[in-house]
Amino acid sequence: MPDKGEVMSQTYYEKQSKLLKVIQESFKREEMTVIETISSLRKMGFSESVAISRVNEWKIQRGNLEPETEKDKKRRLKEKASLENYVNRMRLGKRRIK
Repeated sequence: MPDKGEVMSQTYYEKQSKLLKVIQESFKREEMTVIETISSLRKMGFSESVAISRVNEWKIQRGNLEPETEKDKKRRLKEKASLENYVNRMRLGKRRIK
């Protein structure tokens, strides 16, 4: 049976993958709660069951992360906001009715 999923551009895929890694790092550093992380994944387009299973996997993988400077933290949070805006803009742009 052929796959009927939508084709996405390489740029969108790369930014979505990068956003997923940033969300994962924020969760591991305990900057985001479980509910916030699940809702972020849902906004990216994951189903609720997949988002919950990803968060549960990340809980198990939690380990000692190397210390982070304040500058790196601000950069990561700024990057997260920028990527979230891009992904949301692309998702809403496809549904826009003219």
